[in-house]
This record gives sequence, structure tokens and C-alpha cells, in this order.
Amino acid sequence: MNMDRRDFVRQSIAFAAASAFLPACAKDNSGKGNANMKVKVTKDKVLVVYFSRSGNTRHAAETFAKASGGARLVEIKAAKPYAPDYGACCDEAKPECAAGTLRPIEKIAGLDVAAYDVVLVGTPNWWGTLAPPVRTWVSENAATLKTKTVCLFQTHGGGGMQNCARDFAALVEGATVLPAESYYGATVKVRPGLKSFVTDRLIVEGSF
Repeated sequence: MNMDRRDFVRQSIAFAAASAFLPACAKDNSGKGNANMKVKVTKDKVLVVYFSRSGNTRHAAETFAKASGGARLVEIKAAKPYAPDYGACCDEAKPECAAGTLRPIEKIAGLDVAAYDVVLVGTPNWWGTLAPPVRTWVSENAATLKTKTVCLFQTHGGGGMQNCARDFAALVEGATVLPAESYYGATVKVRPGLKSFVTDRLIVEGSF
């Protein structure tokens, strides 16, 4: 079929206008998330779940829960805590991370993940991937998380994101994945604008 220049321009404009609506509807399972997506949600439908050993990821999680208007905040705890000594902890955790081991975690009383629409998951970067207790929690709740909007945040000692976002996305394949973010642990507690992690991704109705 032949098309003159005027028809070509008209159809190009129409296609561009239609394409502008695609990012907000698309799912992204690469681990990088859809940077153009902002999700509207009420504050009682946001869940923030995290594991923290040093307190850095805890600080980020607490900040994000407050920025979401007082979202529910839940800590993941290993059934058998890691050794308090850093070197001994590394001896335990490194082979678990390398093997993708699911370390047993404590049961979280009264938590119904299905009751939430958006789930923010926090982890330290341990050897380039999710901390084993986080991998366990996500794996145990994967069937429900795959029906939600999810987002990963992590703290690190200098390694950046590495494979954390990719590994998280693989566990929740089918979910709507928002862009993951990493924070340098040594400065996360004094980092200005930390709450932008939430405001860049969510429109929380009922928050102040």
C-alpha cells in the first residue's frame, strides 16, 4: 500500500500518542524496573519488609515506611541469628549466598501479604545478592508477591546493586517490578532526600 507524506505524518503522530501510555501499563521483570511508572496506592495498602544486621537497611526501611504515610513495617529475622562477630558472620553467610541457600526465618505473626497492594523489600547486599533471610521470605511468599507491585531497596558496603535486583526479580517473576535502588551503607543514615525512593515511585493517598 502506498502512503503519501501527509498520511505518514498523521499515523506517526497517532502512534506516538498511543505509545505514551504503554510504560504505565507494562510489567518489568528485568530487576531494573520501569522508571516511568508511578503507582497510586493508599497508605494502608503499602507493606515494607526488611532484614538488617548492622542497622543500615533498617534505617532505610523505617524512612520509607514513614514516607508512605505510616505503612506497616515488618522485620525479617533469621530463626538462628547470625554470629555477632563480623568474621564469624561472614563464615556463615558467604557459602549460603553462593549456594542460594534459604536460611530459616522466624514466623511473622499476623502478617497477610495478600492484604497489601505494594510491597517494598529491603536487604543488605551480601556477596552480590540478597541476604539469605530475605531470599527465604521472598521465596515463601512468591506466589502472592507475583500478583503485587513490588520494589527492592538495598544497602551495600561499596559493591552497589550487583545482582540483587536481578535475583529479586527472578523470584517474583510476573509481579509488577518498580525500579530497585541501592544505598551506600556508611552514609545512608545521613543521606538527604532518602524518602524520594517512595515519592519517585508511589503516589500514596491518605499520607501527609
